[in-house]
Amino acid sequence: MNEDRSSLVKEMIETFTLFAKAEWRKQSVSGIKSSEVRVLLCLKMLNEENDHGVNISDISKRLSVTSPTITQMIKSLINGGYVERYNDAKDKRITLLRLTDKGAEAAMKASERYLLYFSSLIERLGEEQSKTLIYLLNEMYSHSQEIRNADD
Repeated sequence: MNEDRSSLVKEMIETFTLFAKAEWRKQSVSGIKSSEVRVLLCLKMLNEENDHGVNISDISKRLSVTSPTITQMIKSLINGGYVERYNDAKDKRITLLRLTDKGAEAAMKASERYLLYFSSLIERLGEEQSKTLIYLLNEMYSHSQEIRNADD
């Protein structure tokens, strides 16, 4: 690897390290851990997208997190009164999930926070740079998926 490329690789690593430490991703909402906030938002989104109900594997697939990890977060959210389990009306063996009023309020607060953050980022970057950033992040995601699939 030439010196210019090596310097660019180092700079990219440093930038992504800083990005990984960004506080906007780690802020709790209503005392809920940031990872659990993402689960609440995912549950809210999935419930809005379909009418058949949401289960652990739906959330797991959407967030690309293992089902046991999601199960632990759901247990914590249930204990906190943010999520409740219920049986499917057609098949009582199937357990589904939904937000409680408390969970819906926390999800709304989190949505508002993300909306404010990204709106202000777009304001700062401008439309053209925002679109470029979106494109580049999607390219990075595609690259990561290709590398991951090649390793499997």
